[in-house]
Amino acid sequence: MPSFKCKDIGMEDNFEVRNDNEDELLKIIALHAKSSHKIKEITPEMMNKIKRAIQNDDNCGSSCSDYA
Repeated sequence: MPSFKCKDIGMEDNFEVRNDNEDELLKIIALHAKSSHKIKEITPEMMNKIKRAIQNDDNCGSSCSDYA
């Protein structure tokens, strides 16, 4: 299951998120970036950095559907 941690791109918060659908995961990350980090626009460079930081953990069960 795709997952993302802000710390993996150098942010100093504990935000972590998992979602079966990577497109939905990216939407959640963008909402977090706007609300918590006051990032108004996700640039293509930032999106590439985010995508590179996404981990695919296949050992995660259905309990990983909770969002941070």
